[in-house]
Amino acid sequence: MKLGSRKVQMRKILAIGALGVAGFCGAAACSTTAPASSQPRPSAPVLSPSAASTGSDAVARDIARIAVGNGGLAVLDNGDGRATLANCDPSTVPNWPRAGTPMSASCGISYSDGSVWRQKVTVILDTHGNPVADWTSLGTELLQPTAG
Repeated sequence: MKLGSRKVQMRKILAIGALGVAGFCGAAACSTTAPASSQPRPSAPVLSPSAASTGSDAVARDIARIAVGNGGLAVLDNGDGRATLANCDPSTVPNWPRAGTPMSASCGISYSDGSVWRQKVTVILDTHGNPVADWTSLGTELLQPTAG
């Protein structure tokens, strides 16, 4: 039994390390974690013109927040787990999009099943700058899920 918990602990260390390496290799990465279930989710727009003035770092942070459910949309779901940590690379954010257009960033995402993926997260904004839809590319699995 102790061996099993040690294996899970090692996988968590590897997942954190994988996200750290992904962030380090992708310049100054921005990350966020999923909200506690008891915390209310923000209803105000996350992506606003004022965020544009701070550049791609702010956009990457906003995309990471949206991916884990801290931005008015549901937490991203990969089928077996929900996103718990997102680490998005600001250097992969294109120029600030206009309202009603998609925006994206390459992110390292840790899911509740223990898997870690490198995926492109895309968010669509309405005409007021509010996020209305998001999705990820198939991506590359960096760490497989932990055994049940």
